Amino acid sequence: MRLFVAAALFGVIPLPVWSEDTVKSEPLEPVIKDEYEWIDDTQSWIYDTTQGAIVWFDHKFASDDEEVIKTPPSRFRLGLYTEFDFDKDEDFKLVPVVDFKTDIDLPNLERRLKVFISTQDPTALPGEDITDSNNALRVGATRDFFKNWDTSIGVKARWPPEPFANVQWRPIYSVGEAWTIYPKGKLFWDTVDRFGGLTSIGMDRWQKRWLFRQTASAKWSQEARDDDSNDAKDPTNFQFGEDGKGYSWSLDTVVGYVPSLLEEDDYGKRVSGSDVADGWGFRYRLGGNAAQALTTDVTIFRKGPLYKNFVYYVIAPQISWEEKNSWEAEYSIQIGVEVLMWGDDPLR
Repeated sequence: MRLFVAAALFGVIPLPVWSEDTVKSEPLEPVIKDEYEWIDDTQSWIYDTTQGAIVWFDHKFASDDEEVIKTPPSRFRLGLYTEFDFDKDEDFKLVPVVDFKTDIDLPNLERRLKVFISTQDPTALPGEDITDSNNALRVGATRDFFKNWDTSIGVKARWPPEPFANVQWRPIYSVGEAWTIYPKGKLFWDTVDRFGGLTSIGMDRWQKRWLFRQTASAKWSQEARDDDSNDAKDPTNFQFGEDGKGYSWSLDTVVGYVPSLLEEDDYGKRVSGSDVADGWGFRYRLGGNAAQALTTDVTIFRKGPLYKNFVYYVIAPQISWEEKNSWEAEYSIQIGVEVLMWGDDPLR
């Protein structure tokens, strides 16, 4: 199976060529069909209060001789996930994770500044399992200097604060009537990984409501280089004699039936399939370092609307194999709820 995915990704095995078919999201049919005023009122109050404060703050930076730029709607996304890990030696392990992200546009502050608050690790490989990432809260600002380029700086919200910075290039290309291709390149620095780089290229294709998506990613960092060197010299480590040289890579394939898709520009969520609003999907992932393959997993996920178009549920059983565990199968299931508070239509 690994060989098939790698060969398909790099063109050894021809992939299906589908005709162009623009997909627009179908109306959602939430599990909870009754209306609950307290849910709607709470969602509206939180968003209106927060957005009102953002608009007020942003307009303070417009001088009297400048035209006030309208502050765009902000987007707040909160995910609550629990992973049940069925270990052979234990009943199961619980891994609770909070995934929070908000994008706040402040066009009157320096005219092109966006503030973000997020638990997503900007140095993680695209599509990395959220339960495996560094989910520390990060606060920072990003600014676009050139088309498809942006620079971000910020700190991890801990004591003492840990600064980070990165610059990335992220265009989107349409290739004929067959594929959409979205490459990504990033240079980063933080107090843990120190200097490093990440590159990725993804491509997807629609056939009516069917989505086919493939991504290849690679990363290098100074911290990983030092760790790999130490592991290769440690006779008690499973990587003894195999120096990964600080590189990590992943190949991801997502195939799914997706009636509705979120208007999501987050690269990692597209790679993992988390931009799905309603649908079923299959995901295969293979990862490793410069010396060898280290992990592979198969996930079947179901995501759909729980209440209207701003509360969603996620159910994702997974089978994974790791080199450090002698490639024995491990079973887990991730269950989660996502709440969107977007000032614009969340559906594509």
